Amino acid sequence: MKFKFWDKILEKNSKKIFNKTSRKNLFIFPNYKGFQVGALVFFCFAVAIFYQNNFALLLSIIIFFIFFISIIFSYQNLLNLNFKLLEKFYPSGKIFKLKFLVENNDVREKLNINFEIENEIIKKDFNNSNILSFSKKFNKRGTYDVPFINVFSFFPFGIIKTFSRIFLDEKLIIYPQPIKPPTDLFTKLYEMNNKEGFDFEFDQIEEIRFPTNYSKISWKHYTLKNKFYEKKFKFLTNNQNIVIDIEKLLQNNFEKTLNYVSFFINDFYKQKIPFSLKYKNYSSQISCSLEHLNKQLYFLANVKN
Repeated sequence: MKFKFWDKILEKNSKKIFNKTSRKNLFIFPNYKGFQVGALVFFCFAVAIFYQNNFALLLSIIIFFIFFISIIFSYQNLLNLNFKLLEKFYPSGKIFKLKFLVENNDVREKLNINFEIENEIIKKDFNNSNILSFSKKFNKRGTYDVPFINVFSFFPFGIIKTFSRIFLDEKLIIYPQPIKPPTDLFTKLYEMNNKEGFDFEFDQIEEIRFPTNYSKISWKHYTLKNKFYEKKFKFLTNNQNIVIDIEKLLQNNFEKTLNYVSFFINDFYKQKIPFSLKYKNYSSQISCSLEHLNKQLYFLANVKN
């Protein structure tokens, strides 16, 4: 309960400012060694007073000075760091690298800084900027908050912990994982767009030993060579008018259908083939730009059946 209460206080104060460290979201606290040093200072000071011991007084002053310097340096070491999310679109059901750009707005070098997301810790020294990569996975599509980053340092003497919790004001878009559709879905898409000048043909034929999907087998080649050959498909268009209608492509499993549609739109984008996405009352424009792709991925991430 104590840790949960402290987490609430830390989160409340940290959310007063986003994407950077500043005086408003930096916290300083002695660690276990720091408390030991503090007790030693108090003990030496008490000995100096009660026993008139000049050496104990000098020692307490030196240790207190080290303690004070540690606070100043540790605080400056974490001050003025800017965090930027480099990519916000990721597929569901796969481990990916969540990347951040960390920029140092101070002239001085930042030393021995620890960055942590969900128990994965990266330790860095840097002057200007650095890229951090954390492993992450979301099993379900949707829009998510960016995981907060714990930033902490024990620099320079290991007796003071300066720390902050960084919240970013951006969102992660987790779209359906692209899965290559079965042949019948390729055929459906062909039939939907055939009147609009959309073409559908074999890209290549590969020999296989054991067929897994007989609908993809080229029986003509099997008759001639008595070997199994699997068809590989590609899409061609002449009038730039491909419409992907999710309702017409809908399978028994809605989520699986979205996986197939995600494959289509990513593949069309890579091939620079303009496309439009349609579902119920939603209909996008026809384009093959990155902005268009991201809009459709956002739609797929949040669409409901």
